[in-house]
Formats: sequence, structure tokens, C-alpha cells
Amino acid sequence: MRALIATLLVLALAVPAAAADGSEEDKEALRAMARLFEQAVAQRDLRKFQDVLAPEFVATLVTDEVVTRESMVKFWDWVWGLIGPKGQWQVKIEPEPTLFFGDIAVARGVANDHIVDARGRDYRFNWHWTVVLHKREGQWKPIVGHGSMDPLGNPFIQVEQTWMKILFGGGGLLAGLVVGAGGVLLLRRW
Repeated sequence: MRALIATLLVLALAVPAAAADGSEEDKEALRAMARLFEQAVAQRDLRKFQDVLAPEFVATLVTDEVVTRESMVKFWDWVWGLIGPKGQWQVKIEPEPTLFFGDIAVARGVANDHIVDARGRDYRFNWHWTVVLHKREGQWKPIVGHGSMDPLGNPFIQVEQTWMKILFGGGGLLAGLVVGAGGVLLLRRW
């Protein structure tokens, strides 16, 4: 009998608690946070979004950089520096259903970005994100985030590949011309 009770106790503890659905109010609060992020990006105003993050917030970005609530400004400035003063960046958040565990929520989804830099180059890409949130004093606060992007099929890698083809193709052409010219000069001397 003790073995049965011990087994049932172990099984009960091993089975994860069922995720609550989350109230409609909770879901709306998270949707509002997604809209706030979209607005912060479009308006170049990171502080608008930074204010909703928990003080201990930490995230791994699509660049594999780990940032805090404060240090993400450096990343933000770097991205806008690449886009340029006349460039535009828009993002559309498409969330998957959020998992709620009492005062903890796990949100995930896809962000569809569209960047047109100051030179008019157009970049469209998406990245997957996950955010863990904690409800404090009635407010959901992101505490951990992660973003990931296809490492080979994104437009930035395609630009790099184009430059590499030009560089190595041009380098190969130049080397071929030098070797060919050297060969012609050697043949003339014989």
C-alpha cells in the first residue's frame, strides 16, 4: 500500500500543472503590449517599450547578443544607425496562444519586420520570439525574452553572400588576368 501511495505521489508531482487559459483581461494586456512594441519600433522610441519591461529583464536577441533593459539601447541605436535617419522599420507581431501558469505567462510568436533603409534597400524578414512574463501588482512584466532568425535564409545573409560573390568573383578575375598576363610575358621571352 505504501508503494502505491508513493508511486501516486511521484506521478502527481511529475505531471506538470495544467496551464490556465488566462482571463480575457490578461490576454488583452498582452495584445496591448505587442501593439506598444510595434509603435515603439515605428516611432523610433525604445523608451515607450522599455518602461513595460521588468527591471531585471534580460533577453537574447537575433544577433545572439544578450541584453538587459538598459543595455538594449545600444542594440537599438546600432540598428537605427544601419537603417539611417530617413529609413523606416515596421514590425507586425503575430502571437501564438499564450500559456498562463498563475502569475507567470509564456508568450511566443512571430514578428514580421519590414525595413527600408535610407538608401531605399528593402528588407523583409521574420523572426520567432518567446517572452516569459510575471504579473506584479496587476501588471504583466516581461522578465526574459528570446529572439531567433533563420541563420541562412534571412535577407542580411543574402546581402553578404552577394558581396562575397562579387569579392571572390572579382578577385578570381583579377588573379586570372595577372596569371594570364604573366604567362603571355613568359611565352614571349621563350
